Amino acid sequence: MLSDERIGVQDTDDATFTSVSRFYGRETALLDAHDYPRWIPLLEPEFVYRIPVTVTRDDPSQSPFVAGAYLLDESRDSLANLWARRLEPEHIDFSWGEVPLQRVRRFVSVLSVTDTERANEVSVASNVLVTVVHQSDPVVVTAAGRQDVLRRRGDGWGLVQRTVQLDESVVRLPHLRMVI
Repeated sequence: MLSDERIGVQDTDDATFTSVSRFYGRETALLDAHDYPRWIPLLEPEFVYRIPVTVTRDDPSQSPFVAGAYLLDESRDSLANLWARRLEPEHIDFSWGEVPLQRVRRFVSVLSVTDTERANEVSVASNVLVTVVHQSDPVVVTAAGRQDVLRRRGDGWGLVQRTVQLDESVVRLPHLRMVI
């Protein structure tokens, strides 16, 4: 969701906002530490992760995202079985692009938490800044908007859906095999 679409939206109650903020703090720490075995359980079984294609348009009334076109369109299973497994000890030797691991930091801010039509779910719009350093290469910085759907469950929150809207149309990240 773009920033102007968030203005005037009624946020949820303070207790829910605080709980969601804590969830994002934990999730970000797990991702920054490449701790996928503890991150994957935060995802609901039907989880969908998408990054739509960003384009620069002359007409500001048009969406900067191409409908139905994605740089990434992943599920919980593909993230668990294809992405996370490459960092397991028995596979890391074959993941030459990951050795040594990139140093990644995610800065999540400007949370807007709103109730949805489903009583146990909230919609969360946020901004995210990601920095990536691999070996001695210069730092790569990218900014994006994120739109998530979270579901309340017994142990806190679970991610149902994440859509990352990159601000740049030319992706400068070394690769997109990272969760933003």
